[in-house]
Amino acid sequence: MNTPAGPSLVGTTVDNRYTITQRIAHGGMATVYRALDTRLDREVALKILRPNMAEDPAVIEKFEAEAKNTAKINHPHVINVYDQGVGPAGDGNVAFLAMEFIEGHTLREVMRAAQDMSIEETWNIALPIIRGVAAAHRVGLIHRDIKPENVLVSHDGDIKVADFGLARAASNHTGTGMALMGTVSYMSPELVTGQQADERSDVYALGILIFEILTGSRPYTGESAVAIAVQHTNSRVPAPSTLVSGISPAVDDLVLHMTEPSAEDRPADATEVLILIQHLLENPNTADKLAEHSPADEADTQAVNDVATQPFDHAATRPYQANPESDEADDATRVTSPPQPPAPPQPNVSVLPPSVTAEASPAGDFDHYHREPTSPHTVAPQSRTFGNKKPHEPAQAFAPVAPSRAAILTLLVVMAAAATVLFGHWAGTWIMSWLFG
Repeated sequence: MNTPAGPSLVGTTVDNRYTITQRIAHGGMATVYRALDTRLDREVALKILRPNMAEDPAVIEKFEAEAKNTAKINHPHVINVYDQGVGPAGDGNVAFLAMEFIEGHTLREVMRAAQDMSIEETWNIALPIIRGVAAAHRVGLIHRDIKPENVLVSHDGDIKVADFGLARAASNHTGTGMALMGTVSYMSPELVTGQQADERSDVYALGILIFEILTGSRPYTGESAVAIAVQHTNSRVPAPSTLVSGISPAVDDLVLHMTEPSAEDRPADATEVLILIQHLLENPNTADKLAEHSPADEADTQAVNDVATQPFDHAATRPYQANPESDEADDATRVTSPPQPPAPPQPNVSVLPPSVTAEASPAGDFDHYHREPTSPHTVAPQSRTFGNKKPHEPAQAFAPVAPSRAAILTLLVVMAAAATVLFGHWAGTWIMSWLFG
């Protein structure tokens, strides 16, 4: 039997290591205690699941997996996870999570004390939160329960996001769905309808959080969690400037972009939100101009529509005939029609010289391929002048050369020598005797 996560745990030691000294907060899923780690001699925040949740093996399994994933996040704006497990406490066992202890307050308490916050104060709070969530998104971890109660602000001004994964561990537990009004106020439409959550679900909750910091109120309120949930799915978050004056169009546009009802229309993750905010802060005037949507001039639009929708009148149309002698006659022969809108400016395009054609290959290093001309150029014969020089004359025909007797004898000797090599000494001697007697 598990020990109840209540005041009776103060003074007990959990898992033979963590001595509980004070209860800090109590919620629907867990109770948070201040405890001393007797092994490392440091203070920790010890979160202990409620008994009804700790008895569910599926909840414990998810709780352990998410605790391990959260421990992978190493970021100054995310609460560090030190330890996790199920251990003895008093007469029973409890499921616990040991985390970094922050001496300070929750963001909810800070917002109540401050009441109205300026734009600069809003970004000083929102940016560290978004950076912490972005670090989680980069390792594939989704928070699913972003709200002021899960953001801690230390006395030194450090801002840290807590409770990564606890909402997922409790998501399938009977009786926990939409049990807390605060949680439902920041739920994305896909979470309300039971669809798959991803990084864009956290982006939606961050947009609601920014809206609340700016305006001091949540966009949706109601008498029950169900009434608030229905508004998330059927309504549209209003622009913050409709509640508080002085908020720029760019800030309105950012909040509306983050809280789009359809997840596909929101920023992909918290990192993309950071990029948008950085652009807004570095270029406030440009961001405001992009966010403003000035309507078109109605008079000009009406004039164009009148022309575009007027029926074609054959009787009032005559062909144009230029008459340079009389401007009145020229005006009389023009087509009678309503005033046309001015033609759009034509691009300044230079006409290629006649020598450049579509068949010409590009010049320089881009001329990688050379084509043979499709038709050979025909060159007309032209007369040439040589001045004082004598034109070239064709060579004269030469007489045939008569063979001499010496040449014939030389050829016979060579033949006789070849016969001697081929047929032997006797045959060669006989040939020589026959040739020279």
